[in-house]
Amino acid sequence: MKTMLSMLSLSMLFVSLLSGCGFKDMDKRFIVKAVGIDKTNDQDNPLRVSLKLAIPSSQIKPGQTNTFQIVSDDAPTITEAVRHLKSKVDKELDFSQSKIIIFGKKLAEERLNNETIDWFLRKREIQGMTFMALGDPSAEQIIKIKPKSERLPGDSLFLSFDQEGTESSFIVTEYLFDFHRRLSEKGLDPYLPVIRPLNDMYLIDQVAVFDKEKVKDILNPEETRVFNELSKKISKFEIETRTDTVQFALSVSKFGYTYTIDDSKTTSPVLSMHMKMRGQAAESSQSFNYSKWSLYEQEAEKEAASRYEKVLMKLQSIGVDPLGLGLRYRATRHNSEKEWEQWLALYPLLRFHIEVNINLLGSGGIK
Repeated sequence: MKTMLSMLSLSMLFVSLLSGCGFKDMDKRFIVKAVGIDKTNDQDNPLRVSLKLAIPSSQIKPGQTNTFQIVSDDAPTITEAVRHLKSKVDKELDFSQSKIIIFGKKLAEERLNNETIDWFLRKREIQGMTFMALGDPSAEQIIKIKPKSERLPGDSLFLSFDQEGTESSFIVTEYLFDFHRRLSEKGLDPYLPVIRPLNDMYLIDQVAVFDKEKVKDILNPEETRVFNELSKKISKFEIETRTDTVQFALSVSKFGYTYTIDDSKTTSPVLSMHMKMRGQAAESSQSFNYSKWSLYEQEAEKEAASRYEKVLMKLQSIGVDPLGLGLRYRATRHNSEKEWEQWLALYPLLRFHIEVNINLLGSGGIK
C-alpha cells in the first residue's frame, strides 16, 4: 500500500513539473500588440523587426495607460530577429494578442510576397484575422506613435480597422488570411491600407495596390474611397456633384452593383456595371427645387459614373486587379487553363460601361 502511495506521489510530482515547464504566468510574459517589419541598408541583415510590447496597468485611462516599450532588431530573417529580441527583454514574448502587422513602405516597394509573410502564417499564436497595413515612411515609426485618446497600446488602430470606433469610407481593411490568398489566387491581386503619422495621431486615407511581388502604386484619398466602395460595397459614403447647374453633396445610405463581362468581340471586350444608390442631400450651395428633382439625380449619376470609371481605368493601366474581375471571369468560363490566358489578353483591352441609378430620398433636414 505504501509503495503504491509513493508511486502515486512521484507521478503527481512529475506531472506538476512537466506542466510548469510549458506555462508562464502573465507577470512573466510581454504581450506583443503590434509587429513592424522594415528594410535596412545592411545586406547581411536586411530586415528590421520592431515589436510593440504592452506594459500592464492596474487602471485604464485614456492617454495614461497606453504605455508600451518598443524593441527592434536587425537580422537576415524574422525568426532570427525574434530569437535575438528575446535577449533584450526580461519576459517571454507572447504573440497571441498581436492584432496588426505593419510592413514598411521601402520593403513593400522591393518585395512583399509569400516568403515575406511565411513566418506569420506558421506562427500558431498569430491569428488569420490579424490586420495588415503598410507604414509610410516606415513601420517602426508608425508603431511608435502614442495617441492621446488611446486607452491601450495599439487600440486606436484596432478601432479604426474593425469599424467598431470610427466608420470612414477612406479606411480600407485587410487581413492576413486574405492577403495570403491574394498572393497566389489568379485574377485577384493584393492591397494594403497605408498608415501615415500625423503628429501624435494616425492618418489612414490611402491604399497601396500590389501585383504578386510588390507595391505597384498608392491611390490618393479620393481614389481610395472609390476603391473601398467597389471592393467592400460599403453603404455609408458621400458623393459630391459639381456642375454648372447644381452643386451638392449626396450622403449615400444604400449601395450595390452588379456587372458582366462581354468578350464576344475579343478585340473590344466590355465590362458593363450597373449600380444602384439611395441617399439624401448632405450639403448644397442652393435651395432644392422639387420640380428639378430628376435633374439633380441625373447630374449626380453622371458624376458618380465618371469617378468609378476613372478608378477602374487606373487599376487597368497599372496592370493590377485587386477587385477580382479576373477571378469572376475565370469563374464564369469553362475553358480550363485557357481562360486565364484569355483574361490576360482581354484585361488591357477592356472598356468600362458604367450605369448609375440614384434615388434621391430627400434634401436633408432643411425644407
